[in-house]
Amino acid sequence: MRKQLLSPAMWCILQLQDWLSLDDSLPHPDDPSQERINVPAILPWYWRYRMPLPLESLLEATSLRDRVHRLISEAGREV
Repeated sequence: MRKQLLSPAMWCILQLQDWLSLDDSLPHPDDPSQERINVPAILPWYWRYRMPLPLESLLEATSLRDRVHRLISEAGREV
């Protein structure tokens, strides 16, 4: 992620599950297939991500927020 953020590209788009993986204190599914975003054999499940925690948990995840802020700052991508 750091290398992608440091690239000279105008845009850097990272998936939510990559950001969430930065904090081990957040719940992660025991089965990695639960976080799969593409199940082509099942019609209504094309390209969807099932977030394993409520949004309120992200508000309380100060260590994740600090780490994301630090990565973005170090890359000079702050607004």
